[in-house]
Order: sequence, then structure tokens, then C-alpha cells
Amino acid sequence: MRLLPVGLIALAMTATPAFALNAGDSMQDWAGASSADKETLLRKLDAASGGDASRERVRSCLDDTSRATGHANLPISEVAKACSEQDARENI
Repeated sequence: MRLLPVGLIALAMTATPAFALNAGDSMQDWAGASSADKETLLRKLDAASGGDASRERVRSCLDDTSRATGHANLPISEVAKACSEQDARENI
């Protein structure tokens, strides 16, 4: 009977993903990520270089893109770069 609780814990650990959003992940991963994971990745991508307003615009762009048909498999890093470039053009 002692093996049953240990077995259940081991099963729970393997069934629970240790998910951390990475730049190489897809937009589908972005869509399913928590707000905290998104914020952490945005900081890693240095999208915050333009300040909080810029980061929010890039995040909004990423959110919109993650919902767009046909964009689920695009790498987050490429979309974030395009969103940052778009934001920079709009702020000129």
C-alpha cells in the first residue's frame, strides 16, 4: 500500500507539464500561456526597451496574432520582432 501514494505522486508529476514559454515556441503556445509567462518572455525578448506602453502594444499584437487563423505555428520570436518593428514605425 505504501507504493500507491508514491506511484500517484510520480504519475501526477509526469502528467503536469513544467511549462515555460520560450522565444522558439509557437504562437499556439503563446495563446495558451499564463500572463506571467508572457510577461517573462517579453522581458527576455527585450520588447520592453520602449517602456511599458511599448511592451503592452507588443503584447497586444502577439495576442491578436495568436488568435489569427494560420499563425499558430509561427515562432513567437519572429512575431515579436515584427510587432516591435510595427510599433516603432507607428511611433515615428
